[in-house]
Amino acid sequence: MSISFSGVLPAMSPAATNTPPKPSNLGSSSAQSVTQQFLAYANMTPAQRMQADMLSQLGLTEAQYKAMSPAAQQKVDEKIQQMIKRQAEESNDKRSGLITDISV
Repeated sequence: MSISFSGVLPAMSPAATNTPPKPSNLGSSSAQSVTQQFLAYANMTPAQRMQADMLSQLGLTEAQYKAMSPAAQQKVDEKIQQMIKRQAEESNDKRSGLITDISV
């Protein structure tokens, strides 16, 4: 399965957005911003990273997603599920049980 990490980093959970202490040798605010973005992304769980990546592939941010109505969020969630399923099917990893249909 290939997952790209391109796109804008969305707003993270409160625990992931704690700002680290500012080192005295970093005077640039843009460097601090990049550092904060990296740390926020690094503190995300794999599921949060996948969600953020899928949203960015759909051209959405976490804030835009949260501002949607529940019906619109459900449609986005369905698109994300389809994207994940398609990626798993296209993967070269053909282990049994990767996608399991338990509806039988």
